[in-house]
Amino acid sequence: MTRALALLLPLLLAVWTSAGAQTNTGEIAGIVRDSQGGVLPGATVTAEHVSTRTRVERTSDERGRYFLPSLPVGAYVITTQLAGFRRVSRAGVVVSIGQTLAVDFSLDVGGLTEEIRVTADVPLLQTSNAEISDVIENRVVMQLPLNGRTFLALAQLSDAVVLPPGGTRGEALQQAGPLPNVGGQRSGHNIYLLDGVKVTDELFNNLVISPSVDSIQEFKIQKSQYPAEFGGKASALINVATRAGTNTFHGSAFEFLRHEMFDARNYFDPKDRPIPPLRQNQYGAVFGGPLVRDRTFIFASYEGQRARRSLTRTFSVPSQAVRGGDFSGAGPICDPLTTNPANGLCTPFSGNRIPANRIDPIAAAFLQHVPQPTSDAALQNLTSVERQVKGVHQGSVRLDHRFASGDQLFARFSTFDVEEFQPFGTSGLQETLVPGFGRHVNTEARNVGASHTHVFGRSVVNELRGGWMSVSGGQVSENRGVDFAGPLGLQGVTRDPADVGFPQISTRGLYSTFGDPTSFVYRNNEHVELYDNITFDWGAHRVKVGAYYYHLKLRPEQPDNARGAFTYTGQFSGNAFADFLLGYPTSAISGIGRGDEDGRTNWFHVFAQDDWRMRDNLVVNAGLRYEYN
Repeated sequence: MTRALALLLPLLLAVWTSAGAQTNTGEIAGIVRDSQGGVLPGATVTAEHVSTRTRVERTSDERGRYFLPSLPVGAYVITTQLAGFRRVSRAGVVVSIGQTLAVDFSLDVGGLTEEIRVTADVPLLQTSNAEISDVIENRVVMQLPLNGRTFLALAQLSDAVVLPPGGTRGEALQQAGPLPNVGGQRSGHNIYLLDGVKVTDELFNNLVISPSVDSIQEFKIQKSQYPAEFGGKASALINVATRAGTNTFHGSAFEFLRHEMFDARNYFDPKDRPIPPLRQNQYGAVFGGPLVRDRTFIFASYEGQRARRSLTRTFSVPSQAVRGGDFSGAGPICDPLTTNPANGLCTPFSGNRIPANRIDPIAAAFLQHVPQPTSDAALQNLTSVERQVKGVHQGSVRLDHRFASGDQLFARFSTFDVEEFQPFGTSGLQETLVPGFGRHVNTEARNVGASHTHVFGRSVVNELRGGWMSVSGGQVSENRGVDFAGPLGLQGVTRDPADVGFPQISTRGLYSTFGDPTSFVYRNNEHVELYDNITFDWGAHRVKVGAYYYHLKLRPEQPDNARGAFTYTGQFSGNAFADFLLGYPTSAISGIGRGDEDGRTNWFHVFAQDDWRMRDNLVVNAGLRYEYN
């Protein structure tokens, strides 16, 4: 680290003497010329935000260049004026998140009372850097239909973005939406920012704050070649900007309803049965406006969801006769405690029936919690219909204030709570749990983001930004707290009240696997972060340097196999389920301890970035980043 910093410090010192921050804002820069192509120093360039009427004013330098940093996203009117020239106003300039627009002006000789208004223009091309990115704007976010109203689904509008198939442990807790795969990179290597602060659960690299689409102004996917300001992960940067209040009070309320009465019958469903129940309600409201006109604004949103879905699954469970030890309809089974002296093999049970006094009390007690078959078939004889219930509550409050000095202050508080009951387990883990052994899955997330932007003179901008987030919850058995092992004397499994439940029983495919899942994951993580960036506009050079500090409390729990996992193969009696009734497992696994962790980590990152406009048609982006974790 010492040697790396020694190499970095001269660069930092060199660029520190050179003129904002665009994590969740944008920039406009350009050159003011006369009608003959000569540069015009001293021209006043003003940008007025259409919705809030906030104004940013700069003066062109000796080369005619001007720079408008740290502009909130939205539409602007750009006005340029200089004594002896006609004033030019350019409307409809839209600044997007993380974008630097090049907007040049040509002034004709004339009086100040004369004005040229440009109200229509070609789309503005970003030429300030080489990043490959896409901005999903507010109109798209608000108007495209979204099943589930998860904004990340819109990432698929961008090329090289797909939603990968499931099957990982982390995907079972992707309750804020499935994570996109960008350009072939792992989906867990994306960086997720909300108004410039992290909203990523570092245990699974999942997004855990998913704002209502009605509260999103736009979001940007930076796929590659993003500036040295960002790092820590190898894949794409997905940055969301939330909506801010304006000078006009606006509000809306909504509800989306799905109901089985609107559904067509599935072709394969029995004609004499009703359509399986489906009830889904998504509802919410947004409201925003001025607290102090032209100065202070508020925007608040709430969205809730309640979904009740009927799921049907089939299982193979033992019949009542087999549970009692009657294997008369199956292949021969033998008594492991007896041996035929002639061949050394165990002696078959009389009538292919296990005597009642030989059935293991633990097996008999366990079978009391396994549902009976619903048909006379030997296999696939249990059809179960259960309700999957999911509830989501999310809210956000945002405040924006602009000081008379031009400083900008922003603060936002967001919550995201999800609770779901999965009667047959999660498809993310490809589970099919026998009824009575399902999962509860929940996530509770809280996030605070705040920033202060200060302008020094006309060429230096500093942004101080901080964030805090806590995320807790995970997977819990519906039998959590049921002490099965204690009263029956099952040894070697957990005695922790938080982890007790039913063991898992596998008969190697003869019947469906019974019991609680072997793996549950829970976490209670918290992090704080602090950014400071300073930008210098120094003629043809725009230099940005900054530092980042991140502190994480990582507290996961994963009591694998805490309740025990037992496998029966028929090795002893010739039938896997008979081995279970007799109490002879082929293998048994039990977790030791809680599998919990209480960890801390600190990251310190510094960077320097120089965007050098060598010519009007050539920009060089050079950056250096150092990360110490």
